[in-house]
Amino acid sequence: MSLPGIANVHSHAFQRRLRGDVQRRDMSQADTFWTWRERMYDLALKLDLGGLEAAARLTFLECLEAGYTAVGEFHYVHHGPDGRPYGDPVATSRAMMRAARQVGIRLTLLWTAYARGGFEVPLSARQARFRASDPGEVERALDALLPEVDGERIALGLALHSVRAVPPAWLAPLTEAARTRGLPIHAHVSEQPQEITACREATGLSPVGLLAREGVLGPDFTAVHATWLDDEDVSLLRNSGATVCLCPTTECDLGDGVPRTADLFEAGIPLCIGSDSHAVIDPFAELRMVEYQARAATGRRCVVVDEAGAVAPALIQVGHTHGYRALGLPGHGDRVTFRDDARALQGVSDVAAAALTAGHPGMVDRVDVAGETLVISGRHIDLG
Repeated sequence: MSLPGIANVHSHAFQRRLRGDVQRRDMSQADTFWTWRERMYDLALKLDLGGLEAAARLTFLECLEAGYTAVGEFHYVHHGPDGRPYGDPVATSRAMMRAARQVGIRLTLLWTAYARGGFEVPLSARQARFRASDPGEVERALDALLPEVDGERIALGLALHSVRAVPPAWLAPLTEAARTRGLPIHAHVSEQPQEITACREATGLSPVGLLAREGVLGPDFTAVHATWLDDEDVSLLRNSGATVCLCPTTECDLGDGVPRTADLFEAGIPLCIGSDSHAVIDPFAELRMVEYQARAATGRRCVVVDEAGAVAPALIQVGHTHGYRALGLPGHGDRVTFRDDARALQGVSDVAAAALTAGHPGMVDRVDVAGETLVISGRHIDLG
């Protein structure tokens, strides 16, 4: 039994190195997204160019073996650990692309604009690796990377890190730059209540409202997380044709909150998934949690369903159809085939539904990308 390949729409590959090391806290204080972020900065400051590429290669390899066939790398570690640009200003982006080519996974490199530490707050020294000095630097980076795009395995997109990290005056021109080049646009949106409060205080609008005012929302836009939305935000996303990328395992790991999945789905907003910080790399866990979080939040069963009320076809759309569209990648020849002796699939009548709601990477036998077999018996054929 096989399924279409699954897209991991939101990835920060280097953050996989945090796995396990952030599963403890200082007992003198609360542990939140914001304390986790400081640990992430510690890691970002330690990785040189080779370390970033090695981390990406390992992450993409694990993604493939788990059943992901495409990944969107939301990439903002642009400069050296001291904040100074490399001789090639897009050296770290090229490293991400090399890592993807080495393992064979499809990649959309989402070059990320990151210009400030918060509303009216300059970047700190710990954020200097992420810096984009002006919109012109962003455009030059995109143009330098466009020759790497082959339309099959490697694609390019623009990420606006968040409304707290990108000045409002940049949003419209960067959106125009992306659309002129035919690139998908992604952004972290409303991940934390603190971000929403700060945005309203600075602009009088929610993050979604600010993006709408500046013309960012559209069918080529993907809002990542979108955890803390009000009704007007949902309407703006629906009316624009935007997609929402949910990252359930990371959102749970960081204590971000539970998204309004049922409301988003019932509004007709396309949903996709990402493993974000890679605390877990398991597409079946992400897809299962999309549905199960919606059930827990609403007190209902079978929320994300197709016209006949079936969960499996709807989750395939989330994992494959909407995900590939959000990344601007083709999906032909991408399949995940399960082991014939997978215990979780034995004795069940609806194998697809069982795989998507009770599956795990240990069931994966073969993974094909563009018709090329890259994983056999659950291990990469070249690197396993």
